[in-house]
Amino acid sequence: MSIIDQYLSQAESLFQSKNYSSARMYARKVVKRDDKHVGALALLGHIHLQQQQYAEAERCFSSAAAVNPEVISVLMGLLTIAEVKQDFFLSKTYLKQLIKLQSLVGRYRYKLGLVATKVGDMALAEQCFQWCLEHDYAEPEVQLNLGHIYKAKGETERAADFYQQYIQLSPKQVGVGYWSLADLKQYRFSATDLGLLQDFTLDESLSKQNQALVYFALCKAYEQTQQIDKACESMLLANEIMAVHRPFKQPLFAQIVLSLLGHTPSPHIDSLPTSSQTPVFIVGMPRSGTTLVEQILACHTEVGATDELPFMERFALQMDMAGGYQSRLSQLSTNEIIQFRQRYLAEVNHYFTDSPTYVIDKNPNNFLHIGLIKTLFPHAKIINVVRNTVDNGLSVFKQFFSFGHDYSYSFAGINSYWQHYLDIMAHWDTLYPNEILHVCFEQLVREPESQIQRMLDYCELTTQPQCFTFYESDRAVLTPSASQVRQPMNPKAIGQADKYQPFITGEIAELDAIAKKASQQFFG
Repeated sequence: MSIIDQYLSQAESLFQSKNYSSARMYARKVVKRDDKHVGALALLGHIHLQQQQYAEAERCFSSAAAVNPEVISVLMGLLTIAEVKQDFFLSKTYLKQLIKLQSLVGRYRYKLGLVATKVGDMALAEQCFQWCLEHDYAEPEVQLNLGHIYKAKGETERAADFYQQYIQLSPKQVGVGYWSLADLKQYRFSATDLGLLQDFTLDESLSKQNQALVYFALCKAYEQTQQIDKACESMLLANEIMAVHRPFKQPLFAQIVLSLLGHTPSPHIDSLPTSSQTPVFIVGMPRSGTTLVEQILACHTEVGATDELPFMERFALQMDMAGGYQSRLSQLSTNEIIQFRQRYLAEVNHYFTDSPTYVIDKNPNNFLHIGLIKTLFPHAKIINVVRNTVDNGLSVFKQFFSFGHDYSYSFAGINSYWQHYLDIMAHWDTLYPNEILHVCFEQLVREPESQIQRMLDYCELTTQPQCFTFYESDRAVLTPSASQVRQPMNPKAIGQADKYQPFITGEIAELDAIAKKASQQFFG
């Protein structure tokens, strides 16, 4: 055995025994003698991964891939880095390479299915999960994710069937399964379902989150049978659990808003070159009708839809870590602004074969980042969707969010979040007068033709008839509103909270006071 082989063998043995510092020393001895040794470079990369040294790990894996791009351990390392960065398109690339090399490894197909849903490639996701079923890949989440796919495609019955299968396969995750059924909106719980849900509330073996999800589902089941008192009780119990499990960091959020209230427009905006594409940012509170507005505009031939993109939030975090978000934002040079803009458009255009003239970014939280948006894209279109605070507050209070929106699990949190939303939007309206279009959800539902035309005019889009029959579109919708946007406007969405008024009178009165303030602020 050569000295290199001896060092590598020693490094691998030490790595297996989790002695990472000594393993790194022996792997480096190999690289010193042969800087293109793929095995040693890959091992160094995995050592850095174990120690969460991601930049160093990426350098090692990239060096190894430059020598041989078809080594499993190298591709797995690069995939892990892409996952850490939440770079779903890059993850997709590495997974396809792994499948090409090892076509029968089920976890690659499963991961590719998950990544495909993240980038809106529902055909690929469905293909991957169906492959998992056909090859007996024993992971109940396959059924759960197939349910999500058919929900996004508007195939309620197929989605419900897979959710039911998931419930049978994952008895400790029944809350996840039943909430998924409840979130289909068109699904009606049977008497048997209701009885089972009631029994599950007594099952102490369930995790706290599953207990909460059972109560959220029960709220929907009781609503369907007009037992509003019991629906309200279930809703309150669900949120009581979640408020402990995922508390709202209100002081931190207040601090972010307060700092942004000091933002002033960048002096470099007027000297920026015009962007080749126009982003359309749809913002507002979740459950306010943002998905509906997206569906309408996405029907236009010049518009490409993406997802609830995280990129503005990531840029904000990057600036915050480099000296403070608000202060860094005000100091960006023309070159830095152009670099951020190019990065944003490069990420967005991953979603398209041909770059559309207009691209939609429907992340409701971007209302916080309008200062950043207008710095990078002075001509960006921003549509703020405003729904009556009472209906909106009850809607988010009844909704389980898989991540984020921790304020939604208490009325105090919802009230606080709404107040901060109003404060920051008033600031943006002062800085950018007449540049943000405020759309009243209730008016959109009652007068769709005039309001849709108003949005098209604001975006400087030609009038196209399919925008007015948006509910006929077959595009996949990845939010809880998937079923609603496949139907014509329905006034039943207005005043949905009224039935809860007798049971939470004080809470609704507080929301109503905010509703009056919001109506005056946005619509006079």
